[in-house]
Amino acid sequence: MLDKGQSLEVVKCDIANDIEWKEFVRNQYNLFYDDKFLNYHNAFGKHFNWHHLKIKIKDTNRVYALITGTLENDGKTFVSCNGVSFGGFLWKHKINVVEFFQIIDAFKNYLRENKIAQCRLTVPPFIYMTSRNEENDYALYKSGFEIKNVSITNIVDLDDFNHNKISYTVYKQVVKQQADEIEYELIENVEPDGLVDMYDLLKKDRELKNAVPTHTREELIYLKINLPESIKIFQAKINGKLAGICVLFVINKNIILNFYLAAGEEYKDSTVMKNLLLRTIEWSAENGYKFYDIGTSDVNGKLLEGLFKFKKRFSAHGFLRKNFEINL
Repeated sequence: MLDKGQSLEVVKCDIANDIEWKEFVRNQYNLFYDDKFLNYHNAFGKHFNWHHLKIKIKDTNRVYALITGTLENDGKTFVSCNGVSFGGFLWKHKINVVEFFQIIDAFKNYLRENKIAQCRLTVPPFIYMTSRNEENDYALYKSGFEIKNVSITNIVDLDDFNHNKISYTVYKQVVKQQADEIEYELIENVEPDGLVDMYDLLKKDRELKNAVPTHTREELIYLKINLPESIKIFQAKINGKLAGICVLFVINKNIILNFYLAAGEEYKDSTVMKNLLLRTIEWSAENGYKFYDIGTSDVNGKLLEGLFKFKKRFSAHGFLRKNFEINL
C-alpha cells in the first residue's frame, strides 16, 4: 500500500522519449508496451490518437502501472488499446489487490478530470501475468468496470508439454508426414524487399477465410527488422517448395503468441499446419518459454468449434481475454 502522505498521479506519456516508461518496460518486458512495436503504426501513417499513461507516486520516479491507450469519439472514449491484441494495465510486480484498487481509482479520476466519459479495456488472460492470479480483474470489476464480452484463446503449458499430451491421431499424422521431408527454417534476417512468397501464401490463406492479414508485408518486415528478437518467422518446405508459415510474437520471457499460422493452398489437406504448429511449440519449450498461446478460437463472439478442437489436440486449454467497460 502507499505510505501515509503519498498520493498517486497519472501522467500522459510520449513513450518514445519517456525514460520512466522505457525503464519500466525494460524491467518487466511486454511487447505490446514497447514503443518500438507501437511505432510501426506511426511509421505507416495509421494516425491513432495515442494517449498512453503512467501511474506513479507523485513527485517520485516510482511507477506502479502503465496503460497504453487511444482516444476515440472526439476524445470522450479511452480505448486500451487499438493496434495491438490487448492492452489494459501493465502492473508493477508484487503489488496486491489493495494497490490495484488505488491505481484504478487514480485512473478513473484522471478520466473524469479530462472529461473522458467512457473506457474500454481488452486485457490478456491472467496467465500472462507473472503472479498468474485474477486480483486485478477483481479490482476492475469491483471498481465499476463491467465485463462486456469475452473471447477464448488456447494456451499450451510448455512446462507440462510432451508428445504424450497431444492427440494420438495427430501425432501419428505428424510422424508420417516427416517422411515427406518437410524442411523447417527459422528466418533470422529479412531484407526490406523480402518475405514476398511467404506473404503471398499468408494472404491467399486469409482470402479463403474471407479475411485479410492484420499486417501488410511491409509492416511485418519493419517489425522484424526493428524487433528481431521479438518476431520469430518460421517456414516449412516440401521438396523445396514453400508449404506453410508461422509467425510468433515473443510477448515476454515467458509467453509466445502464435500470430499467424498458414499453409499453401495445395497443402491444405496435408498435415503441414499440424507439423509446423508442433515444431514451433517444441522450439518454444526448448528455448525456455513457459506458455504458448495459439490464439483465439472465436470470431465476432461465436466459437469456431473446429478450430477450438484442432487446438485442443495439442493440449492447448482455453483461457479468457476479457473486455472491460465503464461509463463515468
